[in-house]
Amino acid sequence: MVKSNKSKAFTFICSFLPGAAEMYLGLMKNGLTLMLAFFISFMLPTALRAGDIFIAFVFVVWFFGFFHARNIAGLSDDAFAALEDKYIWEEFTESKLNIDSVVANKWFAAILILIGVCVLWNNISDIVCRYIPEAIWNDIYPILSGIPGAVFAILIIVAGVMLIKGKKESIDEE
Repeated sequence: MVKSNKSKAFTFICSFLPGAAEMYLGLMKNGLTLMLAFFISFMLPTALRAGDIFIAFVFVVWFFGFFHARNIAGLSDDAFAALEDKYIWEEFTESKLNIDSVVANKWFAAILILIGVCVLWNNISDIVCRYIPEAIWNDIYPILSGIPGAVFAILIIVAGVMLIKGKKESIDEE
């Protein structure tokens, strides 16, 4: 789809759903990945039963999407015409994190797999719940329901350690 600088009023209305304004303006890769990030930010806490921890991420993605759309809509015609349609992570990774699209795609795939495993875990635990006596289930349910959140927390810690280790190695190389 060819990009064009369209109605600022309709762009403003679309900007309330992250990614919609970008898609309206013809930036399909940018809009789709931003919209996916927004909806995944809802799904992930629900699937992991960790809404209290991750609810702030929903707001961060929403505000980023809103102001990102407003910034794009405010570009001059020349700057808008020169704008390249990129995946949303490419706006950050090329200049700051040095992560290419292949690595970003692998991380995105891993996140989708994790969400799928968590949803499957929740469905299987609901099925198993029907066959275990209530007195026993009340004792083991808190443990079983906490496993997806605990696994996700461990993965976040590992990813953080890897980022720190990678940053330290790049500093040592310089």
